[in-house]
Amino acid sequence: MTTLSLSRLRSLFRSGGAAQAQTTRAAFGGDEEPVLVYTAANVAEADLVIALLASEDIPAYAVGASLSQAFGLQVGPLAEVRVFVARGLAPRARQVIDERYGGQSDAFSSDS
Repeated sequence: MTTLSLSRLRSLFRSGGAAQAQTTRAAFGGDEEPVLVYTAANVAEADLVIALLASEDIPAYAVGASLSQAFGLQVGPLAEVRVFVARGLAPRARQVIDERYGGQSDAFSSDS
């Protein structure tokens, strides 16, 4: 699996939409589907989670940051940012998040 650099993660984080998902899938190895592992309350929290995962060599990216940044949203459901990782790394990513944030990894994702 290809390890993404922090600058690459930041560029993925700042871009948006379907192109982001395709680019990220290719970066994750093509066949690895991204899996939701955390829903952050805002961009700042998503940045912290992505940095935490990067410190454990788990590449991640965020979806929803563009909307909250474009409209200046800081709280509420429209400010939420979803953090994704490659399917194969999802269990480890959830473990890292749970250890740091006390069991708050996304409980509603379809992958266990």
